[in-house]
Amino acid sequence: MPPRSQKSANTVETVSTTAVADQLARIVNSPRFISSPRLCRFLTHIVNRTIHGDLDNLKEFSIAVEVFDRNSEYDPNIDATVRVEARRLRAKLKEYYEDSGKNDAVLIGLRPGSYVPIFRWLDPQPQEIGDTIQAGAGSVAVLPFVNMSSDPEQDYFCDGISEEIINLLTHIAGLKVIARSSAFQFKGMSVDVREVGWRLDADVVVEGSVRKAGSQLRITAQASETDSGHQLWSETFARELNGVFAIQEEIAQAVSGLLRVHMPEPRPRVHLSGRDLEAETRPRVHASVRDFEAYSRYLKARVLIYQQSPETLRAALAQLRELIEVFPDYAPAYSGIAEANGHLAIFGFVSGRAVYPEMKTTAERGYALNPESGETCTVLGGVRAWFDYRRDEGYRLYDRALKLQPGLARTYRYRAMALLCQGDIEGAESGLRRSIELDPLCASDCARRAYVNYVKGDLTSAMADIEQSFELDRDYPEALFYQGLLRFRQEDYGGVMECLSQSEFPFDVGVLAAAYARQGRKSLARGCVERLTRLAASQYVSPLAEAFAAIGMKDFELSFQRLNEAIEDKTAFVNLLGIEPFFEPLRSDQRFTKLLKRLSLPA
Repeated sequence: MPPRSQKSANTVETVSTTAVADQLARIVNSPRFISSPRLCRFLTHIVNRTIHGDLDNLKEFSIAVEVFDRNSEYDPNIDATVRVEARRLRAKLKEYYEDSGKNDAVLIGLRPGSYVPIFRWLDPQPQEIGDTIQAGAGSVAVLPFVNMSSDPEQDYFCDGISEEIINLLTHIAGLKVIARSSAFQFKGMSVDVREVGWRLDADVVVEGSVRKAGSQLRITAQASETDSGHQLWSETFARELNGVFAIQEEIAQAVSGLLRVHMPEPRPRVHLSGRDLEAETRPRVHASVRDFEAYSRYLKARVLIYQQSPETLRAALAQLRELIEVFPDYAPAYSGIAEANGHLAIFGFVSGRAVYPEMKTTAERGYALNPESGETCTVLGGVRAWFDYRRDEGYRLYDRALKLQPGLARTYRYRAMALLCQGDIEGAESGLRRSIELDPLCASDCARRAYVNYVKGDLTSAMADIEQSFELDRDYPEALFYQGLLRFRQEDYGGVMECLSQSEFPFDVGVLAAAYARQGRKSLARGCVERLTRLAASQYVSPLAEAFAAIGMKDFELSFQRLNEAIEDKTAFVNLLGIEPFFEPLRSDQRFTKLLKRLSLPA
């Protein structure tokens, strides 16, 4: 595992061109590399391209042609040479820096999913416990705290402690806080903090354990510097259960001190009661969270929301509805209800129209109870942008969320996709780029970056992003759907059938029907439509699925009918109507302009 620098920049300006060139020569002439001319050629190519600022040619196709002598007909879906060699190169570099290169001054590395190398100065000198790492490092990952209690059911509580520390740290401007979904990839794993730092691009890793016995709580936490694996700080807290909130804040304060960044001062809280509005000073954790019962019940529901299946989302809704009956001023529960309903609608498990009233009401209530939370702002922003079609208001809420919590990864993600709906590709790319920095192991971000590249027409990059998404999550359904759309745009109808024929997701079935129709296999296309009808007997099927099929069959009357119905149903994907290439055959029809107007999208 190569060590990490304490400097966080990824560009060659951090290390001089001469130093990079010298290090490259040292690596390719080392015993471990000199016997692998293929890898030497690969490494030399990507390093030189990066030094000269030619990053546009560090794509899979270009590398295949220029390094591995493939011709212009190279297809990365058939020939995985570049990806295979990239994995070999990463492994070889890891071996080099653990052996003959362990005392080198410059790191040349290659992260998974990227062909752009990183160049960094290395500092082999260990630090003493209690030291701070150098100013400007600004990158931290909080791993799931280990449950040391005898009851495995307490895992949710331990996860909640880690998540709240992450949440507290996201308030710090300039600090890069790795998102929960990436940090929790290491749950239950015994892994070297240097490996974690390498994979997450984190300078400091926070770990801990929790022992809960009756009303007593014992939490041990430690922070380690990932370059050397050296421990910087450690402390054990023994408190009553309701002391958990103070412990979380103390750990966050300790981490911010190590990183030489400033935790914001407590903000004024506006508490909404049945009688009046009462302003008071609150700690960073919202005051109603300080009721341990409400907090504990909320954490159980959050675990279910993260699983994102229709069953767990509905179970979470049931728990959160019970929670607000007992704690009617508990803001996170309202936002959680809105979020769970939003997931059910966006993933196509239910009609958006069916859950919209509760989703809208609870998102607004959560925000009203705590407008100083990035989470409540983000949830309400999502409702405004994706279901109310009031995107300007949605952007203001997203911006407010990021002002309050600059490290909130999903806010960048949701804002980026809302901008894409209006054709702002540059804004979408910028937002997703930031989201991926904060959440580097997130399959959905890779899939959405693939979708942006697909919309741009950069199909080679789009396919590379889809492959990266599958590397992170082989069964990620959104990536599979985008792969089908991409193949359809390439007129590779056989490829559509190959990737979508086994899927039961209605949108996939609709695109599959369109591919059969374009091949002239009308009976198979009709069979897919019949399949949608059978699916609709046991689950919700958005009219948009049949709209995909009808476009492929060139039945444009039915296409417009189903698109109008999809808008009535508040199907989330129709927000992308204005930029989605699949709908190109409909654009010249005046009815298409009317559809865009209904969605408040530019014509």
